[in-house]
Amino acid sequence: MNSNETKDDDLAVVRLKYKKGDLIIKEGDYGVSIYKIIEGSVIIFTEANDAVIPLATIGPGAVIGETIFLNDKNMMERRSSSARALDDTLVEVWHPKLLKMEYEQMPPVIRYLADQTLTHIGRMNKIVVKLTDQKIKRRGHQREADPWATKRRYYRKRVNLPFLCTPLYSSSKSTLKGLIRDISLGGAGLEIRPVLSPVFPYRVGEEFLISTTLPNNRNIEFSCRLVSIKEGKFHDIRILGVSFIELSEHSAKNLGFFLMP
Repeated sequence: MNSNETKDDDLAVVRLKYKKGDLIIKEGDYGVSIYKIIEGSVIIFTEANDAVIPLATIGPGAVIGETIFLNDKNMMERRSSSARALDDTLVEVWHPKLLKMEYEQMPPVIRYLADQTLTHIGRMNKIVVKLTDQKIKRRGHQREADPWATKRRYYRKRVNLPFLCTPLYSSSKSTLKGLIRDISLGGAGLEIRPVLSPVFPYRVGEEFLISTTLPNNRNIEFSCRLVSIKEGKFHDIRILGVSFIELSEHSAKNLGFFLMP
């Protein structure tokens, strides 16, 4: 058999299980496998200047590492981002040549559209990383200029604010309602009643857009990531801990003034 030929066994689709917290793909490593999520959820992220930059949270049906199969030279490229299981996850593992055979049978115009779409996604991810890196540096400069910035960031103020929440990476348009019980410039504690929220439960690692109105009638909106879920004092209450991903300059200013000592 020619050394360039691939055995049928090498192209067989296999299934692998990953435990919560396991690294599926590591940024910078060489790899040819493509993964389809069957069960569980995965966060895609990259790192820049010692900061972890989340790119997406994905679930069943999503595919990781799909750009490798587009051309042979990519099989020798390093992974551009990492993927970690947010909970126990089952994936199918495909060899890129398996997809390449089907890809080459597609009409040229469809292949062109697929290539363009993946190119655009790659550019968008680079922009996200660049903007996040700039934001981290800007925050560092602000903390140096404002000695109260760090204290306000981690000081949590007790509040009782109704909020509306919608998922960022889901086709569902359902909204989650509840109360913000404490808030800082870095995150918030949310109280919900699952019996009143049919879209619950959410899983740790998922990302949302939350809007609320401060007691001074200033509106704020922020994207956040769910980092913890705890039971409240009563069995029908859940306490969700979220960390901010994106807080607009306008919202950060309003919240900053609200949190001033």
